[in-house]
Amino acid sequence: MAVSGLSDGNWWVDDPIDEPSEDLFGRGPFVARAVALLDQIGSRPSSTVVGLVGPWGSGKTSTIRMIVAGLNSDRWGVTWINPWALSGPDSVVTELLGAIRAAVPEKTSTGARVRDQLSRYGVLATPALSMVPVIGSAATAVANEALQRLGDQGTTLEEQADRVRDTLHALARPTLVVIDDVDRLQPEQLLAVFRAVRVLGRLPHVHYVLAYDQETILDVLSTTPIADKHGARAVAFLEKIVTLRLEQPPVRPEHAESLFNTGCADALGRASASLSEDAQRRMVEEREALLLKVLTEPRSVARLLTQVDIYLPLVGAAEVDIVDFITLTFLRITYPRLYQAIAMHRSTLVDTTDLADLRAEFDEVALTRLDVPAPHTRRVADALQRLFPRLTTDLVRSTGAQHRRRGQRRISDPDYTERYFALTPITGEISDDTLARAIRELAEGRPGTASKDLALALRPDLTDAHAYARAARTLRRAASLSAELPGREAAAVIPYVFEQFDHLRIPAAGGFGPDEEATLWLAALLQRADGEPLPATAPGDPGLLPYLLNAIRMAVAEPADTTIARLAAQPPGSAWLSDVIRATYEAAWARVQEHTRLGDTAPIEPVSLYISRLEAAFGDADVDRRIATAVDGGLPIADLAARLVDIEVAFTSAGPHTRIGEFDATAFLRRIGRHRISAARAHLDRAAAGTRLDALDRTDVSWANRRWFAASALIEALNAGTAEPGRLLPTLSEEQRHPFLNHRPSLMNDGGEPLDLTLQVAVLLPAGDEIPSPLHGGWGPSVDTREEILIVAMRDAPISDWIRARQSDWGIAAEPWTISDANGRLYTTAQSGARVATPGTLGLRQALPLRVGAHLITGHTGQSPNQQSLLLTVGIGFHLAELDEQHRPAEARARVVPLPAAFTLHGLFELTEALVRCAQTTNALWTQLDDKSPPPETALLHLSLTTAEEPAAVVDLTAYPRRGTAARSQYSKVYQYRSRAGDIAAAALRDWLSEAGYRHHEQAILDMWDPAPK
Repeated sequence: MAVSGLSDGNWWVDDPIDEPSEDLFGRGPFVARAVALLDQIGSRPSSTVVGLVGPWGSGKTSTIRMIVAGLNSDRWGVTWINPWALSGPDSVVTELLGAIRAAVPEKTSTGARVRDQLSRYGVLATPALSMVPVIGSAATAVANEALQRLGDQGTTLEEQADRVRDTLHALARPTLVVIDDVDRLQPEQLLAVFRAVRVLGRLPHVHYVLAYDQETILDVLSTTPIADKHGARAVAFLEKIVTLRLEQPPVRPEHAESLFNTGCADALGRASASLSEDAQRRMVEEREALLLKVLTEPRSVARLLTQVDIYLPLVGAAEVDIVDFITLTFLRITYPRLYQAIAMHRSTLVDTTDLADLRAEFDEVALTRLDVPAPHTRRVADALQRLFPRLTTDLVRSTGAQHRRRGQRRISDPDYTERYFALTPITGEISDDTLARAIRELAEGRPGTASKDLALALRPDLTDAHAYARAARTLRRAASLSAELPGREAAAVIPYVFEQFDHLRIPAAGGFGPDEEATLWLAALLQRADGEPLPATAPGDPGLLPYLLNAIRMAVAEPADTTIARLAAQPPGSAWLSDVIRATYEAAWARVQEHTRLGDTAPIEPVSLYISRLEAAFGDADVDRRIATAVDGGLPIADLAARLVDIEVAFTSAGPHTRIGEFDATAFLRRIGRHRISAARAHLDRAAAGTRLDALDRTDVSWANRRWFAASALIEALNAGTAEPGRLLPTLSEEQRHPFLNHRPSLMNDGGEPLDLTLQVAVLLPAGDEIPSPLHGGWGPSVDTREEILIVAMRDAPISDWIRARQSDWGIAAEPWTISDANGRLYTTAQSGARVATPGTLGLRQALPLRVGAHLITGHTGQSPNQQSLLLTVGIGFHLAELDEQHRPAEARARVVPLPAAFTLHGLFELTEALVRCAQTTNALWTQLDDKSPPPETALLHLSLTTAEEPAAVVDLTAYPRRGTAARSQYSKVYQYRSRAGDIAAAALRDWLSEAGYRHHEQAILDMWDPAPK
């Protein structure tokens, strides 16, 4: 093999070395031994044929040259025959005898005679060659006969041969004839050489070295009549010709590794390439697992490095992954048919879902069909899996590897795949080097040539699919190259990305343009950014808001929505990304309201995306509260519903187009509250006036048409609820076994005057079959601290909020909470109420018409003394008979049904809901009493209603018919506390009234029920 070009990188120079000093493979001892053998052979006149056997490209020519260099040139005459110069069998004798003649000295008389006799011999020997058999019992007789018959001017060939022998004996100088590349000869030429060497060339002191690859020689001989496709006969024939066989020492692994490493380093150096630690590791893996297991000869290593040397600078060392490029280059030059198959399937190899068929195209059986030798198929299959992870049968590994490789310039990254097969820069595509310089210019605030090139690359003709595909690849690569930017530099690039969105959109319906990839770049920058804030107008810009919301979700750690909620809750100024998230999400909610108020004149905009992002981050409950508040503040319901109508893309033979999809009116009723929708019925009727729902033009996606569609659907849902309202109300399972039957704590000091209406809720943590046991004592802080905690908790409880909200309308003033009874850390009772603010002499019932109390028990469960337990009971009672319609003191006690101050059903619903929400107070108390363990996840809730007379006296139920006359004064329900307070209040009121015999009340409860939690 040629390694003479190693020092200057000329790997394509296939010249052998001449001197042992140039040897890289440690063959010096072998060369010295061969020289000694030839000297020994040269000391005798008998002609010897030496065979130097080795694979193609193993360096046989270099070995022979080193051997020749080791011979004494004063003693030896050396001559070379180039088999490539043999035009046919007839030229063999001429070339052979001419080569021997050239090795004889000219200046001595003996030498002159030898040269003269060889010339005469050649004239006679050339036509005789075809008559000379190569081997066999008849060879000598036939040869003698031929030599006797052929003559020139009376001299026979044998006589002339004797004269040559005599002069060579007289010269007594050994001659070495080197015939290299014997295995490259055609069958007829090969047999002619063997005839010439065996019969005509067997002259005294003339010796031969034949260099060949034995496997190739045997294959050629098998095609001739000599062997007639019998391998054993071919071997036997070759042994007759070659009297001394020398094996070319193989290249040892350390030498092949050194050759590869040195040559690879030189090639990469000329290409100005660099290898990361990971790339260095992978290079070693490919070298040991594949390259040097197949490239076992110096020439094959040189062929690979030559291709790398040629094409890597063309493609650009910074534009591809070096290891992948070298591996693919190896496959291209070693297995051409396999490379063609890879090139044909390159798109599916990096982006396909039909993995089974793809793997079948490149399994070991398929590789054999693609001319990969059987010993190599396993190694090549493994290498293909390293190049293309989708070929592996491990789906998790395949998906993970494919994802990790994005942005690493790997061949399996669709944005880079084409570069490996183009073998030249791709027209119209900005290089990674230019892209990196452009990002640097933008980050440093000094736009230059590179950033101008980037601007051109990001202004594609969006009607040209190839152009916007290149722009999309550029944006994805920009995202990868921005992943390591310092915070301030990343923040400096963000305004430039904002500027790109407007001209990267594809206007066609259903189009997905490079703007999606610009979002990836924005996300990469948001991950790194710090320091300089975003432009103040960016979050509120409707053209940027959708992209910014999506980019934020990509930028944060998984689970994304949880992370966004956590970051948004951080104090302002605590983190750059937190401030961006907070501003963006508040801008999204503000835009929902602003866009809705614009009504039909609003631009087409993904308002439903804003709502879904808010829901995902902060929960449905938070968004429902916002929407309920906005609707209560006058936000038009029909216009809001229009923003939640789904718009879908329909793909038809005429092309894609948008159309109105679905709208879940029932879900909208639940989240807004049916009572709000019912109150807006007139507004909905006007919005839905005109066309029938089944005549809707769904291809009209204007806000006016969406509003009409949503309003019509809401009216249908309302009508359906009127027909069967009970089906829409929540249904909660009741607990049959519970510990509240005998739990009746004294909550309110009624002064001996029975209350007209009492509502009470008891919440047990954790849910169990018994109330807290005092056997093992209470728990929590000291008694004073415990009492203070209870007072603060009840002052902030939802029932206290309910009382304060009615101070003005009822003309009352809330009393402060005070401790009325206590027993250390076992139980504590607190009381409050509301006193009439009207001056004058009033009776007790008039002066204090509302009383409220709370009873806290802490202890342990009977089954486990280590399991803490807590029970909070909250009750509220009313003196209503002495109040008038405005809940002010009346002149006389009322005796009518219902009482003038009786609650409306809606008022009772609000009161019940506020009382149920005191379950939140129970959790808060647990946390404050025990700051080391969170509240239990399970709880039981006991809700009861007690009246002095029948319910119709204290609640105005005149609008609802009643069956039967039996009156009950107490109603109670026990639930697992898992549902929202409004659900429990709605279910309890429905059940209480149904048990009392009332009918047709479900619709009223449904209209007032608000699924949005308070």
